Amino acid sequence: MLHTGNWLALALGSTLAPTALAQNDSSPDMADSTAHSDVETMLVTETRLPGDFQRAPLIIDVITRDDPALATATRWEDVISQQPGVHVSGSGRRNGQFVSMRGFDNQGVLIRLDGVRQDITTGHLGSFFIDPGLLKEVQIARGALSSLYGSNAMGGVINLTTVDAEDLLAPGEDSGARVSVSAATGNHELGTNLSLFGRSGEGTGSLDGLVSLGYSESGDIRRAGGEDAEDDAQLDSLLARGGWQVANDHRLTASWQHYQEDSRQPSNPQQLTASASNPEVDRDVTSDNVQIAHHWTPDAETSLQTRLTLSRQDIDDNDSRTLTRYGLQSDGVTRLDHGWLSQTLVFGFEVEQAEQNASAGASGFPDADIDTSAVYVDDTLTVGRYLADGGAGEFDLGLGLRYDNYQASNQDGDNSNHDELSPRLRFAWRPTSDLMLYSGYAEAFRAPTLTELYTTDRHFAGFCAGPFFCVPDNFWVPNPELSPETSHTWESGFNWQLGELSLRGSYFDTHADDFIDTEVDILAGTTQAINVSRAHLWGYDLRLGYQPNALPELDTFAALSEVSGRDRDSGEELGSQTPLEATLGADWHFSGNNLSLGWRGRFAQSFDGTEDGTQLPGYGLNDLQLAWQPGAQLSTSLRLANAGDKEWYRPDGSLGDGRSLLANISYQW
Repeated sequence: MLHTGNWLALALGSTLAPTALAQNDSSPDMADSTAHSDVETMLVTETRLPGDFQRAPLIIDVITRDDPALATATRWEDVISQQPGVHVSGSGRRNGQFVSMRGFDNQGVLIRLDGVRQDITTGHLGSFFIDPGLLKEVQIARGALSSLYGSNAMGGVINLTTVDAEDLLAPGEDSGARVSVSAATGNHELGTNLSLFGRSGEGTGSLDGLVSLGYSESGDIRRAGGEDAEDDAQLDSLLARGGWQVANDHRLTASWQHYQEDSRQPSNPQQLTASASNPEVDRDVTSDNVQIAHHWTPDAETSLQTRLTLSRQDIDDNDSRTLTRYGLQSDGVTRLDHGWLSQTLVFGFEVEQAEQNASAGASGFPDADIDTSAVYVDDTLTVGRYLADGGAGEFDLGLGLRYDNYQASNQDGDNSNHDELSPRLRFAWRPTSDLMLYSGYAEAFRAPTLTELYTTDRHFAGFCAGPFFCVPDNFWVPNPELSPETSHTWESGFNWQLGELSLRGSYFDTHADDFIDTEVDILAGTTQAINVSRAHLWGYDLRLGYQPNALPELDTFAALSEVSGRDRDSGEELGSQTPLEATLGADWHFSGNNLSLGWRGRFAQSFDGTEDGTQLPGYGLNDLQLAWQPGAQLSTSLRLANAGDKEWYRPDGSLGDGRSLLANISYQW
């Protein structure tokens, strides 16, 4: 959520050992108190950069499981619908949800689940295969971040973190159980979740574990204006994880996240309704993510996490498509004090292999594999003293560099081998502890997908436009010579804490090259992925938080974002723009009652930056939400989304969500 306390308090961190450095954020009050304190703590998030909220040189939004948006969510769209500048395309079906951010579509925004990338690419199907009920936190980091994450991190990174035993155990408890029931009227969904968790002992030799099982059934999805998207789905989910404190500074963990959805829906799940050209199919989607990790924390300033991962997604409808990913990665951080100079060093490496396998009838999903190896380092140097201490201010110089090599090949022996360097330079000045100004430059890239490199299937059937004019069947032509997309981004911003007010903002300017597009030759009967466009993207993000001292029960915020873009060769506007959007919100916390009432408003200008130039009307949407914990064991969350049932359209032209009441009731003992 855009709650000031959470997105500031959790602004920066690294993918490091949670047991040594992370805090339990199960209490909203704890998150709030952290945000308004002056204590500098190495907070842990999935952004691979350690630091406190005053040193966040980018815009990050954090959604915690205490937020009704996540607590009541049944689909990915429910989770991020209140985030300005982030959009999900499609018609609400889980299998057809694609995200876009800062002018980049699904391929230019990296999705990570517990540190493992999720980027299966097959036609009109998305890659969000996670039950929101298993999530502890969602972090949305905006900007060019290939210096830390490699391919796809051109517009930003979305990190999904699942819950563990420590998040659910109350102080002094060694075991517990939690059962919850969720429902949503917008997609006629009813689901339940059962979690069992516990720990044994303290310190060296202690064990902890969690098993969480989820099940839900859902039906047709109500879109804005009252139209329905046909759907009939059953979702089974499982999360099993455990940890062993081998020694004071060594910890081993293992986890398995399983997702299986059986549905009846149109072949292209992004389309609103089924038709003769888009018939209904029985689709089974299975996703498994397994990892074993070692966490080493020799002291409070140093941590290293190494994990071995296996990720597998299988989509089976008229045919079967499977992506299997094997990976080994290690991420470390250390802080060094040299007297007048302090240093924060982040480093790591990744090695992985991704293999695609498809049945004979699968279209657009060639049998191929891609091997990737990478190493990265990011060093932040800090010198100086604040003006109040007689200095010129505190200065940060950040230098980051990542090297990636990927080698793709198909069963015919066609190879694609590329090396990419992704540098990042940033400079920050803090004249006081409450004000930071920063600016930086970063390069990012996206490797072509195996589909773009090697697909040879039929794209569409031929047709006759008249008795004397017919066109042949159209087939994909492989292009193993495709270059990766690249971008060069300048971004400048500030972070200002002024008593009751907190303000963060950034402006970015991106030049992107070698966009991958499809070239269709109707008469020749061919379609091929080629490098064509050179784009110029620019825009801004702004966050304002206000918590008046005279009314400590009230917490308010406002957020603005806009993305504009043009083709650098033709000067034409790009279809990846987003309109000026504002998100406003207010929460009233009833002291002593563990009750919070909130309002969220989303407003956008009219917009004609779509690919086909369609004029989309502006809109104003209102959500109402409630969070109530009447006792230590019972908690409830309610959210009325799009309360006025306003008809509205996303920047890609698809219908948004209609009115829906989402609810979750949980009981823990």
